[in-house]
Amino acid sequence: MQTENGYTVAEKNIHLLSGDTWAPWFEKEVNRASSSIHLSIYMISDHWRSPDVGNLDLVETLANAGYRGLNCRCIIDQPHVVNRRIKFNTKAARKLQDSGWKVRVMPSNKTLHEKVLLLDKHLSVIGSHNISKASAVSNFDTSLAIESEALAQRIYRQFWERWRVAVPFVADVWLR
Repeated sequence: MQTENGYTVAEKNIHLLSGDTWAPWFEKEVNRASSSIHLSIYMISDHWRSPDVGNLDLVETLANAGYRGLNCRCIIDQPHVVNRRIKFNTKAARKLQDSGWKVRVMPSNKTLHEKVLLLDKHLSVIGSHNISKASAVSNFDTSLAIESEALAQRIYRQFWERWRVAVPFVADVWLR
């Protein structure tokens, strides 16, 4: 239900995700998605596997949604160098694009720091989790998964506002 200052949702529709619960929950829900996935995220890293959390490969899980034919779109931040050798976002973005995802990147004058996932236009996940080893294993991150069509519609509109600002992902630009 929409109120003057926001939305009210029943407690049974809210899932608190933190610690070891986030990555397995993410994998399960992405695999259950049946029509669309919209992801707006600061960091998505394809250079790790997590033996501590069931050998999950969350980028592969997302790529599989593209291979299944879902309408998948992702907005990511510009690439950043980690430890002077790994550019995060680049490899994962290419993998998603190769699986059928439409990928855009924020222009260099903007920073996309949000972590928002929308599944099938009814389940919204908002929090501090990047798709990275640190978020799955060592960081203290927390996210909320909220089942609410009213909130999802608002998140969907916000996603498209960001999409219009973002530019198409072209992997060759980041290889320089």
